[in-house]
Amino acid sequence: MAARNRERCVPEIMADQAEGLRRLLAEDFVRIVTLTSGKRGAGKTSVLINLAVALARRGKQVMILDEHEGQHSVVGMLGLTPYYSLAHVLRREHTLEQVMLSGPEGIGVVPSGKSVQALANISAADLEWLVTSFSQLAHPVDVVLVDAIAGVAGNVLPLSLAAQELVVVVDPQASSMTQAYALIKVLNQGFARRNFHIVVNRAASPEEAGVVFNNMAKVASRFLRVSLDFMGSVPQDEKMHRATQLGRTVVDAFPACAAAQSFRILAEKIEQWPRPGGEQGQMEAFMQRLAQSSRVTAGGQGRV
Repeated sequence: MAARNRERCVPEIMADQAEGLRRLLAEDFVRIVTLTSGKRGAGKTSVLINLAVALARRGKQVMILDEHEGQHSVVGMLGLTPYYSLAHVLRREHTLEQVMLSGPEGIGVVPSGKSVQALANISAADLEWLVTSFSQLAHPVDVVLVDAIAGVAGNVLPLSLAAQELVVVVDPQASSMTQAYALIKVLNQGFARRNFHIVVNRAASPEEAGVVFNNMAKVASRFLRVSLDFMGSVPQDEKMHRATQLGRTVVDAFPACAAAQSFRILAEKIEQWPRPGGEQGQMEAFMQRLAQSSRVTAGGQGRV
């Protein structure tokens, strides 16, 4: 009797182990989100930095890929000193760990600059090296936030095309909305991108943010086949400017203000997004998509 019971238990134990393994693998994914905008000046980089801190405070290991250079880059706004960039990793001169800078709340910042454009001509061996570099970080990354250069030029689109989720930051100015729509149109009609999250920055009120989004959604539904998701808004808040002057994020410096609360809400929404299935949730797949997108845009295909 005891022997028969043991025999019946073996398949059950194996099934439990298999289910445990599936659950473990389901947790092994990276959320990759690109933030972009139709034009400079919409406050995208400030939104990204505060969002990164809000996510880190929710227990996420966050990495930022910074495509900008100079004082208005993530590196510049955080007061960090970049000694190397992603280009040094591509040339195998330094490891990714050596290139990555340490930001607030343990956030890793990778200065990328023009390295993304170089991926258009990367060899298979170099791509494998780059993929390996990202996959062998000492601390696994939960979320990658990409600060992509604003605009619709073909050579600045790869990071927008490769990410799992794309967030377009817009402010209430008419020019910001117009150029954000132009960017969405290019990504949709030229590269078949259909899903976009919209964040309205510097909104005077929730009602104004709703009007901005509804106007964009109305035009997009009329002329494009896209899905626009109102992710949320960040209010016009003097504390944002003050925190920047202090060289800190508003989430850290003034956690009780309206802007800080909005970033906590945005971070929570990101956590609630459906998880990407299969290889879509792997860093390796992102790097491969990034290289492919770089080749396509460098070739001038799909411009509208």
